[in-house]
Parts: sequence; C-alpha cells; structure tokens
Amino acid sequence: MVVISKYCEFVKLSSNGRRLVEMIIAAKDYLQQQFPRLADVTDAEIQRQLWQQMRVQAASSIAEICLRCYVSNQIYQVCFDLGAKFGRQNGFTYQELLPLVLADEVLLTTQTGKASSYESLATTILKTYNPDKGSLNTWISRYVKQHPDIKRFLLQHGVFLVSDWALLNDTNPKELGRILTQMYRLPALEISCACELLVSYHAVYRSDRLQQRLKGSTLPCQAPTDEQLSRIGQDLQARTSKSLSNDTILMRLQSIGAKLRRYRIAAQGGAIKTLRYDQPEIQPMVEREATTLDNQDQEENEFIKIYQQQLVESLDQSLSEVIEEFINKMQRRRPSNVEALLKGLKLFHCRGESMTQIAPQIGLTKQYEVTRLLKLNELRADVRQRLLNILRTKVIDIAKQFTNIEQLHLLDQKIEEALQEQITKIIEQAESEGRNPVRNQPLRSLFAHRLCLYLDQRANPFPISNFP
Repeated sequence: MVVISKYCEFVKLSSNGRRLVEMIIAAKDYLQQQFPRLADVTDAEIQRQLWQQMRVQAASSIAEICLRCYVSNQIYQVCFDLGAKFGRQNGFTYQELLPLVLADEVLLTTQTGKASSYESLATTILKTYNPDKGSLNTWISRYVKQHPDIKRFLLQHGVFLVSDWALLNDTNPKELGRILTQMYRLPALEISCACELLVSYHAVYRSDRLQQRLKGSTLPCQAPTDEQLSRIGQDLQARTSKSLSNDTILMRLQSIGAKLRRYRIAAQGGAIKTLRYDQPEIQPMVEREATTLDNQDQEENEFIKIYQQQLVESLDQSLSEVIEEFINKMQRRRPSNVEALLKGLKLFHCRGESMTQIAPQIGLTKQYEVTRLLKLNELRADVRQRLLNILRTKVIDIAKQFTNIEQLHLLDQKIEEALQEQITKIIEQAESEGRNPVRNQPLRSLFAHRLCLYLDQRANPFPISNFP
C-alpha cells in the first residue's frame, strides 16, 4: 500500500542538526488530485508519472517537489541504515551522516516565475534518474553511498562499502601478492597459496559475472554459491594438486577479502582497527575494567585471563548442548528437517544470507517458514540461560582460587549480577546484528562466531589444518 506522506512530507535538518519533517500542503493537494485512488497504484507508477510531469513542467514544479519529498525520506533512511549496520562497532551515529547529504530545501517558484538555482543532492538524483533503468530507491541509495563526503566519513571510521567478493573480483593476483608482502609481510608460501586461490576464484566467479552482465544483470557481487565453490576447488586442484573443502575455500576467500578491505581503507586514508579482522570481539564487563589493571595486583590480572577463557568455553558448551537438544526434538518429530536446520543456521550466521535467500536452499518457499524453522529467538534465549548456569559455577570455582570463603560469600551476589549483565549483552549483540546484518558477510558477534565454529566442527570433526 502506498504511503502518501512520503510524497508530501519533507525531511530536513534544523539549525542544531535535528531531523525535522515539514508537511507541504500544496504537494498533498496535488497528489490527491492526480491519484484519487491511491490503493490502486504502486510507488513505481506514482514515481514514473511524477517524473514524466516534472520533465515537461517548469523547474520547482509541484511534481518535482513531491519527488523531492520522497527522496528526502529515502536519504534519511539510507543514513539510518548505515548507522544501524556500522555505527555501533565503528564509533559513529546516523545523525552524523545526515548533514553530509540531507541539505535540500523546498524552494518554490516565486511569483515572477523564476526558480532558485540551488541544486542539492536530491535535485541531482532526480536529474540523473531514469525509471526505465531501475528503481528510485536503488538510485537514491547508490548516490548517497557514493557521495564523496559520506565515503570520506565512513573511511575515517574504518568502513569501506564494497563487498569482499567485489574486492576479490577486482584485484589481480600480482597486486594481491604485493599487498600481502608489503602491508602484511606474510610468509612466501602463504602468499603463494592466496594468489593461487584468487586465480581459481577469477576463473569461476569472474567468468560467471561476465556472463550475467551479458544477460543484463546489474546485481552487486554476491557470495559464491556452493556450486561455484566446488568449481573453484576443482580448478585449484587441477592446477596445484591441492584439495580443499567448500567451507575451507570460503573461509580463505573471506580472509583474503578482509585483508584487501583493510588495505583499501588504509590506502585511501581511512582508519583501520589494530585487531585482526577475524578476531572475535570479547567485551565482558570485567574486561572493560581491565584498562585500570596497571594499578591493581597480579591476581586480578590472572583472574580476568582465566575468566575470559572460561567465557568462550562456556558459550561453546551452551551452543552445543542447546542445538543438540533442538536436533533431538526434531528427530523425534520431523527428522527430515534436521539438515535444513543446520544449513539454515550456517547460511544465516556464517554467510549473512537473508531468510529469503535461505528458503530455496533448504527446500522452503517463504521467508516466514525459515524463521519458524530456525527459531532464533528461542535459540538465543535457551543459550542465554544455559550459559548463565554453566558460567556461574565456573566463575565461583575460579574465584575460590583468589579469595577466602567469607569474601566469596559477599561476592556471590555481585558475581550473579555481573554475569547477568555480560551474558545479556552478548545475546543482545547477537539479536541486534540479526536485525541489521551486513548482507552476504559472516555475522561478527561473539555468539555468531562461536556458533559458526561449532557448526564447522560438527560437519567436519577432523578439519584440514589451518591456512596455509
């Protein structure tokens, strides 16, 4: 159903940078005249008609203002989405992006018939937009994300809006070798293995992309399919006699892509994290306090070190127990769904695919069917409770090594509260990431990272040694 407010409510910024919404009465009246039965038309039809009217009417016409209202709403939404996906982990908010691109003003034609010469991003978008070449939403998103100020700001915060697969597709093996040598100083054997894998990736993925473009496809680079991974493995084995599983190929490609991403960010003057890209981010409450440990005794330092290890081990145990219980229940009721469950969990957490993308790969047709099968909310809730029970016992045992019984009794309630806070944070991070993922990239939360390791180990109890 079309929401008329998108075409007559203009989003702009106040003098202090706050979002303001201005109702344009003239635009509202115009829309009601042009589209008396909004229930019978789509956004695409409204946009095409307004676009056609805008082209034949004077500058700053009401048709153009209706479209600029829509564009202003979408610019705001793109900034909001960028903040939701990247802001928290990279230290910025969507409000900081708005002044860079949301600078349009509704400047109506004066009584003399002369329109303002001011041209904002919104007017540039409408001048270059053509409904025959794609949707207006896609055009707006592209212009916002490619805006020089947005790109510069994101780079300064360590965000580079290009997928790993596009980076791999556009990097030749010679350049990769130079990057891995000069920036990462990797051993020659590891560099050689990475370059050989990139050659095989190009032989399959780049060739398929070319065929897709010849057929008119303009979709961005997606993660390679299982069939493509198999062909990459076959090409690699034929040239080098090395045999790798699809999962191993995927992980190695992602590792190379992550290194290329950091290189591109650094080369363009952006900020890169000092931690390895694939290192799990463990931020328990006690770790936040660890920054002041220089003034505390060695025992606390040792306690935190042991605690962090037990946190990860306890999360692994909780995930294993809860998922195995899920599987046991399913085997009694619908054993045919077990494989679909495991594959669905892997595609969602380890590849970042949406429910819609996952459905046909596990024999389902609807998004809600995947949601009902995976039961992610139930899974997280069960893991949370199991983790609390397991970790509470372990922490009490650890604490006994560092304090006496009287002090331990006093600490018991504080330990319970600390664990509740930290475990809640881990689960909330997983829930937030699940709602706003970076599509077609592995989810980065500690929960997702450990879940992917568990699924990998379950499918391959005797994994191939680490790369190289």
